[in-house]
Amino acid sequence: MKLLATDYDGTLKFGDTVLQEDIDALKKWREQGNIFAIITGRSKQSITRELAEHNIPVDYYVTNNGGMVFDSEGNPLLESTLDNITAIDLMFVSHEQPDIAAYMVNDGMNRHKVIVHPNLQDHRWPKIQPDWSEEQIMDMGRYAQIVFSCNTPEAAMELAEQINQYFGSAVTAYPNNFVVDVVPKGISKATGLDFVQSYCDIEDEDTYCMGDSHNDIPMLENSDNSAAAAMAPAEVRETAAYSFPTVSSFVDFILEQ
Repeated sequence: MKLLATDYDGTLKFGDTVLQEDIDALKKWREQGNIFAIITGRSKQSITRELAEHNIPVDYYVTNNGGMVFDSEGNPLLESTLDNITAIDLMFVSHEQPDIAAYMVNDGMNRHKVIVHPNLQDHRWPKIQPDWSEEQIMDMGRYAQIVFSCNTPEAAMELAEQINQYFGSAVTAYPNNFVVDVVPKGISKATGLDFVQSYCDIEDEDTYCMGDSHNDIPMLENSDNSAAAAMAPAEVRETAAYSFPTVSSFVDFILEQ
């Protein structure tokens, strides 16, 4: 039995498209008795909707950049949350940052959006409208991840550096294109994958992973069987053992060994 974990956006989904050949390859992977985990910065609410829309089979959900793990039925297996005071401080500070268009907070399951600077284009969630007030969100009492949507990738890189510098004792910030994902200190896609691997009792040599962005680097560095998407930034490709254009080509490579 082998375990494959892939990122979603930029690895399995390109723009609005998931290749049918990738979906077919994952079905074949599971039909041969192997395990597939989706490993994403998205919330459980968001990724569940995406996978259902594209009819993608999954055995485990690793969400919030490794902070939450769910089985195929949606039962939580691993949960982590941000320090409440730090989370609220970050929400307040966002209004002092001129390059933040909006932020999204999730409690491990559900997410809520706050518009910070309405004059900026929100590249990440342009169609999502706030359903709660910011005051209601600050009263939630449980924060699993905060994601800041910036107006440029460069602004996101700078914001991640600032958060890691000033709040690094409590959180880790991962730049990911136009957004910055903020999770509890010590949480990463590597720790999420390690949990699934241990939970399923899979050996290192039978564990494979694939990603495309900076938040995938800890996972790619932690595995001898890692692959970067061919279109990933050079600094991401350099951390992986292999590079493939699609998930299906990576699956074919594994199964042919």
